[in-house]
Amino acid sequence: MLPLRIVETEREDFDEPVVEIWMENEFVGMVFWDGSATVVQIYPAGEDDVHDLDVRDLFRVLEMAEKIVDPLAFEEVEGLIQLGAGRAQAKREEQEDDWSDEDPATVELLSEFDPLAAFRSEDGEGFFPRDVADRFVRRCDELRLAVVEMEGFDLIDGELKARPGLELVVRPQPVMSAAEFYLHANATALDHLDGWPRRETLVVAFVVQQQDGETIVA
Repeated sequence: MLPLRIVETEREDFDEPVVEIWMENEFVGMVFWDGSATVVQIYPAGEDDVHDLDVRDLFRVLEMAEKIVDPLAFEEVEGLIQLGAGRAQAKREEQEDDWSDEDPATVELLSEFDPLAAFRSEDGEGFFPRDVADRFVRRCDELRLAVVEMEGFDLIDGELKARPGLELVVRPQPVMSAAEFYLHANATALDHLDGWPRRETLVVAFVVQQQDGETIVA
């Protein structure tokens, strides 16, 4: 059974974002805020046909979609977002200022993309425009680095606005070698990024894992 994916869209008749649910290239349904509650509409697969959906996968995308369309969802998950930001800051503080012993692939990646960050936090974490983010993941693939965490924000008037639902965490699988994992992680990151909004204000933060298992905040 093919996994479901979501695509955030803006529609003239809706004040809040609308999330479309897709199974590969087939439209399954949509989730939206009707002014008082989150509503999901599931469409038939075709004439005299229905969609067979994995229950857990459906629950997963519905939870993500609710966080995007519900205008109150940000208040509910704000603590989790702040916790995530704290973890990222802690990771960066653990890194040494001397890059002489760093993985050459990491040095090459950061040297290339550091100037392309649209915004940097006080602890140095970079936030990259959406088009740059796509190139970032593909470059990681070339350098055999794995994107293991990815989070989307809106950069508005120089301030970051967290976007619930635009998060990805990929964990190593025991059955995968390091080479298999970076391919899996980056393919997963590109697939999720493809479903994220295509607007100029969107910026993306990354955590990357080296071949030796060490992680860095880009």
